[in-house]
Amino acid sequence: MTSLHTDLETQAAPVVVQRLGKALTAIPAGPLRLTYLEERVADAPVAPLARMLACAQRESVRGEAHARVVVDTFTLLVDEQRLSRETHAALAATALALGEDAVLALVEQPAANDLPGNGAADRARKGSLADAGETLGRRKSLARTAQGDLLLKVLDDPDPQVISNAMMNPWVTEALAVRVAARRPCPGGVLDAVARSRFANNGAVRRALVLNPDCPQKLAQRLVSTMTPVDLYDVVHAQGVAKEVKAVARRLLDSR
Repeated sequence: MTSLHTDLETQAAPVVVQRLGKALTAIPAGPLRLTYLEERVADAPVAPLARMLACAQRESVRGEAHARVVVDTFTLLVDEQRLSRETHAALAATALALGEDAVLALVEQPAANDLPGNGAADRARKGSLADAGETLGRRKSLARTAQGDLLLKVLDDPDPQVISNAMMNPWVTEALAVRVAARRPCPGGVLDAVARSRFANNGAVRRALVLNPDCPQKLAQRLVSTMTPVDLYDVVHAQGVAKEVKAVARRLLDSR
């Protein structure tokens, strides 16, 4: 198998996206997949890498599954700060020079308001199991199997660990995932848990997350970068969305 370095220098971007996406898809989501990509981008030439990422985002907007895996895995690398400072800075500068705003959105640093702690949003909602005094361990356990009214109480939990478990519950539907993503006020960690769940590629869930004023800015910018023009238009004109997120959406909309 050729290296990513070689592919980037010898193959067209769509070909590289397909090859890389297939390789990532063959690896279970998690640390091994992240490590695989981390090792391959470490010595990759920056300009072709930026063009490949831009191509992956355009393809993911059209529903191409392999491209979406490339985008999502790369953004997790950035979120977990597993890119070297040199690579991070070079990608940001190159994306700016090439006019690839979607790539720039991936590598921009989170804003100060992305830090943990969200005031009222962090408090247990009235009627939730946390509000009733149920222990965290019990809530995490119930989250995997709860149904009906009990499940609705679980989905109101302020703890990201509970929500992560709930997203694995087979009784949680797309509509319920959207309900959590649209919850206001809502801890940023809860929204991040939804974004990392099995609903991560669901368009309605992504849209609800971005339009939620409590969505961490870095997460919102990442999700915006793969939105359709119609959804980008709604983000630009939505109330409560951070101006920085709107600015990214506007640049992407203008470029398309």
